[in-house]
Amino acid sequence: MVKKANTENTKNTLNIDFLNRLCAVGQEGMSYDDICDAFNINKRTAQRWVTTVMRLFPNYLMVRRANRNKYFSVDFTKNSNYSFDFTPSDASSLKSAIDLFEKSPELLGADSEAVRADLKRLHSKITASDDSEKKKSSYESNTEATLRSKSSVVRFRGPHFDVDEALVSRLNTYIYDHCVCQIFYKSNNAPDGKMYLVAPIGFLYGNTQYLVAKVVPEELINELTKDANIVHMEESDIDVIRGNKGSETLYRFFKLSNIVSCLDYKKADTRRPYHRRAPDGSVIGLVQPRKVLPPKNIYFALDPKETVDNIIYNSFGIFLSNEVHHMKWRFDVYASSHLNNYQFVTPSERQKISKDIEGRITVEFDACGVAEMKWFLDKFGSHVEVLEPVNWKEIVEKEMSSNDILPV
Repeated sequence: MVKKANTENTKNTLNIDFLNRLCAVGQEGMSYDDICDAFNINKRTAQRWVTTVMRLFPNYLMVRRANRNKYFSVDFTKNSNYSFDFTPSDASSLKSAIDLFEKSPELLGADSEAVRADLKRLHSKITASDDSEKKKSSYESNTEATLRSKSSVVRFRGPHFDVDEALVSRLNTYIYDHCVCQIFYKSNNAPDGKMYLVAPIGFLYGNTQYLVAKVVPEELINELTKDANIVHMEESDIDVIRGNKGSETLYRFFKLSNIVSCLDYKKADTRRPYHRRAPDGSVIGLVQPRKVLPPKNIYFALDPKETVDNIIYNSFGIFLSNEVHHMKWRFDVYASSHLNNYQFVTPSERQKISKDIEGRITVEFDACGVAEMKWFLDKFGSHVEVLEPVNWKEIVEKEMSSNDILPV
């Protein structure tokens, strides 16, 4: 049976219920069949609705392809400048309208008193709603760049690499928007620099500051259809995310001080070629349109478990390596007296601490990052003893000296 849409839903306008549904479906999205079933409309109407959303919200409509179908969703959180919450500008505009109706009540007709009362109540609600500011403040308070800009917080002291705050701010926007970007990066292995296409995940701060990201293969971008704008790079296996399966890590750590520039990445497409036909229907030739479609941002999708905390879960500090070692250290009485409530690894539940009758602290944990553990132990000198692994010196020689690792 062919579905027939009701008169109200066939209007070529934005259907609010449809937009709300697209906002609620998440990354999975809705196919044309899903839309038709949910709203009891035919496919042509569903296509018009999607086209309307695409025209009004081009930066927020997420399109992916799977099983030879298109799936649509809307995610306004991909842009930090958009919010469903009311703003001071909304309150000001409504107040101006109320003032106008106060001066000219005839504009509202016979129900002017009731309408004006409702508008005043609405204005009071908007004025009292400061969710946008609260969310913005909460988000900004969690960013290191904002924290360092506060006058009450002392900036980094001691020797450290200088980092461009403007670059950090741009990267912060890409992280928040889940937007693919390009970075030009200079490293010891590539002193002339190299351009990387990355999906930035977050920042990692220690003595050296890093951008944690996934490198986006260009093939994923090239495989996107003309209307698709989201690359899926999810990894749901928590063991793979934490890198304790002995395989190469999926994630890259880029030193912020070595990132020369951070640029937008926009995919440019040309319109599809088409066949030119004669009046009798025969094909005359292939026409290649020259008009270029407006370039668009490309977004990325990650699994919710792909967080910086999970990525470095097994790290002693920042460094990642393929092998996780079981460590057991014993501190003498003098050092132990200074280590009460000391957290050796993060999160704290990874460590097991005990104290013997002499007052010596013994700590056990599993971790990778031999170099950082070696630097930490060196600070204690003879006040600490490495009980496990028994071949600790061999491991240090293998993972540090042979790789020429320095604490910078």
